[in-house]
Amino acid sequence: MVVFRCRRCHGDVTAPVREVPLPDADSTLAPYALPEGVECPPRMRPGTFAYDPPEAGERVFRPHVAGAALGLHRAGLDGIVLARADVHGTELTSLRGRRNGCCGLDGCDGPNLVCRWCTAEVATERSDCWTPQEVVLVPAAVEAVDADF
Repeated sequence: MVVFRCRRCHGDVTAPVREVPLPDADSTLAPYALPEGVECPPRMRPGTFAYDPPEAGERVFRPHVAGAALGLHRAGLDGIVLARADVHGTELTSLRGRRNGCCGLDGCDGPNLVCRWCTAEVATERSDCWTPQEVVLVPAAVEAVDADF
């Protein structure tokens, strides 16, 4: 299991999570597709993450050193997808143009979550009525650390 943290200040931005395959986007529900009053499940199960796109480049691992960041870089990676329940240490951006949506955040205008400690843009939450319910970490803004450290 890993914890993702801000590259700038090293503050944790997720709970411990484990990698799983990315669910097919076509099978992911959005709230509008459900009967009224039924809660929409997140795209990712809590406690998991996936790379998007799953086939992006080969992983490049640095040797493991106790407490060091894991080399989880992938060429061509768009994001690291998680459930909102696993994301903490973040706040909504102060940029009003990034907080669009009618029932939640649509995530169409760039990262809308910043690191609570240093305000680096670390993720995009998508929680509107027509979007999958997910948070996508910005790969260049976060690093993975062994959660067992």
